[in-house]
Amino acid sequence: MIRKAPFSIRKTRNHAIPVILTLLAVFVSSCDIFDDCSSSNSYSMRCNGLSLEQCVYRDNGYKWVEYKNCITGCPSEIGNPSCVASTCSCSVQSQYVCEHGGTYRCNGNNAEKCESLDHYNGHIWENIKNCESLFRENEVVESGSCSSENEYYEPKCVPKIKKAFRGKWFRLDNSTDFYLGTNGITRGSYNSQFIPDSITKIDDNMLEITGNGETFRLIRNSINDATLKLNVKKAFSYTRSPSGSGVGGVDVIIENTQDPGETYEKQSGSDGSTQFDDIVSGEYDISVGNTKVTQNISDYLNAGNFYVSQSGYIYKALLNSTNEVYYAEDRDNSDVGNRYTVHLRVYNLGNQDASATTITLKTDDNAIKVDAKDEILGTIEPERYVSFDFYVETIPFSKVAGLGSAVYHDVEFLVSLKDINGEVWEDTVTLRIFRKAVPIYLYSTMSNPFILLSPHREIVSMSNVVWVPYRPDAKYKLIAQSLSLNTEGVYSIGIGSWDSEKWQSDRENFTDVSNYEPNNQESQAKTVYMNSQTTSYLHKNDIDFWIIDTFFDL
Repeated sequence: MIRKAPFSIRKTRNHAIPVILTLLAVFVSSCDIFDDCSSSNSYSMRCNGLSLEQCVYRDNGYKWVEYKNCITGCPSEIGNPSCVASTCSCSVQSQYVCEHGGTYRCNGNNAEKCESLDHYNGHIWENIKNCESLFRENEVVESGSCSSENEYYEPKCVPKIKKAFRGKWFRLDNSTDFYLGTNGITRGSYNSQFIPDSITKIDDNMLEITGNGETFRLIRNSINDATLKLNVKKAFSYTRSPSGSGVGGVDVIIENTQDPGETYEKQSGSDGSTQFDDIVSGEYDISVGNTKVTQNISDYLNAGNFYVSQSGYIYKALLNSTNEVYYAEDRDNSDVGNRYTVHLRVYNLGNQDASATTITLKTDDNAIKVDAKDEILGTIEPERYVSFDFYVETIPFSKVAGLGSAVYHDVEFLVSLKDINGEVWEDTVTLRIFRKAVPIYLYSTMSNPFILLSPHREIVSMSNVVWVPYRPDAKYKLIAQSLSLNTEGVYSIGIGSWDSEKWQSDRENFTDVSNYEPNNQESQAKTVYMNSQTTSYLHKNDIDFWIIDTFFDL
């Protein structure tokens, strides 16, 4: 037994040797760890696992020393590192690869740059800053947001505004337009980016902004509860009867042209009807299926019919402007109506010429008389429109059954569009007719310090006499301010009537400068009533708020 033990052990070793040599052969072939490191191959490279090593002279001899770790520059979340043929490599997932270096993008709230990947012949998107952490949440700001104007410039971190404060705003001291949205703050007609140092809420309709070395105030001139209504219909190709039955399940998307983040989406109802409520007023791209058209929504808009069509063209009729105001009564004689020219646009939203289009317009509403002859509009090319004017004569509400006490009335017109094949498309356009106009008189010893806001907070063009719709159901807001004026003085407001002699006396004898104060916030606004005249005073850097109440007993 004693003599057999060594033999047994030796036999075991003899069998083990080939196994070990086989493993070493595999190891050598993949990583070359037995490559000679001497003066003859100094500075040569080899792979050792995920380490790239270099032969260098160190501590009185040549040694293999780690040159680079292939994991560096190839984060595990974007790829798989490897060391092959004496070089580091990285198998990058496609979503992280960018096509070329030196460009930027926003990826959610992260700003990213297309950077060269270490040890890899390619580029990946690398996070350079997280915008969400740069703007703290407060009453106005939701978080930080990434804003990119051009792929060749580093994105900016901007404040993402909460829904309650998004929309158009107006700078009181220099009449500059601002837009507050999900993509930060833009300023002026060119929508240049403005990055504030701070935003402070004065009240729901006034903000104080600090930035670029100045502090100023903004007043809201938009609403966030506007409404859009439309119908989705199916148009049958080449039939000789009025087209259109309601279509449900069609995607309807509206996107604010000043704030792509302010986008609303839903599907049409079973009868094709679609309505969006509580949206921020402004200009929107309205997309239905594959068609798109742009229209302004200030308060309420019935955008008519949008078609899903088998043919290569799709008609759409829209008012040229949604800001025109129409009155049922003449300003000087309530027994007489008014005559207006209404400007219409007929669009081709499809991809083929709409050949030899003929238009017919009519309404059954007895609150208005229409002068509109059938007219050949001609061929309308894709993505183009043709203008069509028609005339209406309004009738005082007192003469129309059912409208005796109405403040306004919506008149719907049926627009029929027919092509050379006899196919007929039907659309609707709606005019809102207001009962009557009311004058607001504004006089001051200073140079026009007034800003007038409609009930849906759109700025009304100013002059000494401003005619506005009679709205006992809603209030106008008037701001008198001397922030932009290096002066102070007396001013007077008259609603519905004006006494010139009283104004002359007031401007010469007014001394009660504390009258109606304080009223430097909208919540402190005093009310001026119909057929009254009020005089007050603006001191230097002053703001006065007024509510205009046009109600009177008819």
